[in-house]
Amino acid sequence: MSEGRLAGQVALVTGAGSGIGRGIAETYAREGAYVAVVDMSESGVAETCAIVGESTRPFVFDVTDVQAMEAAIGAMEKEFGRFDVMVNNAAIVFTEPFLESTLEHWRKTMAIDLEAVYTGSKLGAEAMIRAGNGGRIISTASIQAFMTTSKVAAYNAAKAGVVSLTKAIAVELAEHGILVNAIAPGTIRTGMSKAPDGTDFHDEEPYKDRFIRTGRIPLRRPGLPQDIANAALFLASSDCRYLTGQTLVVDGGLSIVI
Repeated sequence: MSEGRLAGQVALVTGAGSGIGRGIAETYAREGAYVAVVDMSESGVAETCAIVGESTRPFVFDVTDVQAMEAAIGAMEKEFGRFDVMVNNAAIVFTEPFLESTLEHWRKTMAIDLEAVYTGSKLGAEAMIRAGNGGRIISTASIQAFMTTSKVAAYNAAKAGVVSLTKAIAVELAEHGILVNAIAPGTIRTGMSKAPDGTDFHDEEPYKDRFIRTGRIPLRRPGLPQDIANAALFLASSDCRYLTGQTLVVDGGLSIVI
């Protein structure tokens, strides 16, 4: 583990049992980091660890469980003597008309998509300060923090909160050498883009008509988890030295087309 852009660093990635989180965990490990793979899916965690290899450590819990998060970070600190990168990636979305939405779904979305970003960032920052090496906090927002589609009001509000929280804590953590940034993905091929029957919305003709054939996405394809992982690698690496409090939009140009 002596080579790579993150050689010897210690990272924790939430929602790493699939999709974007798995892509980030795999990329970080390939670049020399030791990675805590966190997800509430036991099979997802096991699969990611099997794919990534011996540089991972498995942790199965819900990111709203603050004690479990603290224990996972503590375990990585104890084993490796440091903690460098916190990636708040776990999220859920309920697709439902606003007038039919429920307070239960609102609260669950806020708990996972925003509150867990707060707690993960705070616990991660405390560990970074203890280690004294600075660090990186990276959170997954969404272009839906800036633009919108219907039926995802809670998700949009939570992701806008992630963008604002990123700015706020970047100011306070700068004195400790901790850079805080977010990534706003566009439409990405992940499990969250699948219908309950497993159909990938990105393969559906209406999707292609709306985004691909019309040029709504200028690069004319949905993003892949690796596209986001590449951005997360940059934000965690020494190449990123003078960027903090920012949200990096990775959407193939989707958000710039009228």
